[in-house]
Amino acid sequence: MLNKFKEWYRKNINDKQANRIDEALDFKNRIVEICGMKYFLGKGSMTDLPDLIKVDRAAYGKKVKWSPKRFQAGLKNRDNRFYLILRHEDELVGFICIMISRQQTCCHIENLAILPQFQKRGLGYFLTTTIIERAREMGLHCVIFTCRKSNEKSQSLVQDLGFVKVDEKPDYFDDGEAAVDYRLHLDKRNYLAANNFGR
Repeated sequence: MLNKFKEWYRKNINDKQANRIDEALDFKNRIVEICGMKYFLGKGSMTDLPDLIKVDRAAYGKKVKWSPKRFQAGLKNRDNRFYLILRHEDELVGFICIMISRQQTCCHIENLAILPQFQKRGLGYFLTTTIIERAREMGLHCVIFTCRKSNEKSQSLVQDLGFVKVDEKPDYFDDGEAAVDYRLHLDKRNYLAANNFGR
């Protein structure tokens, strides 16, 4: 009898968790204001593919993160991947991509890129904090952020948001550079300082 109850309880909890994730993935597009400028904030789709690649190339240059095929695969996978995009006057100026591990109840920020001319205007901060709040709505336990070891800007940003370095992966990228993993536990609310918003 106890085993049946445990099985029912686990299934019920897992169903509720799945519903929370699905509801949070159903993102409503809207206009947002960041540091005095208005942007369109929306969920990325296949029609955004050329613009996503363009922003990624502009932000990372030769140290580009992903191939066009990887972007395409991520946009097709609607169950576990989620793109948020920012457009200014119809130009895509930044995006963030997450992968959701439903079994581990964790969200992994896989890619964050802002056009160079729009950096230091709070866009990276805005997208990252939006994902943190979205992960809380999903009932997830943590957010993981992975970036190049040489990417000091991104590391500084996530450290300011309360992320802690948990791992270093040698030879992670195609060119042999190491990656670093940062983790933010969501069991405690992190109060984010407003002065970080200009990042």
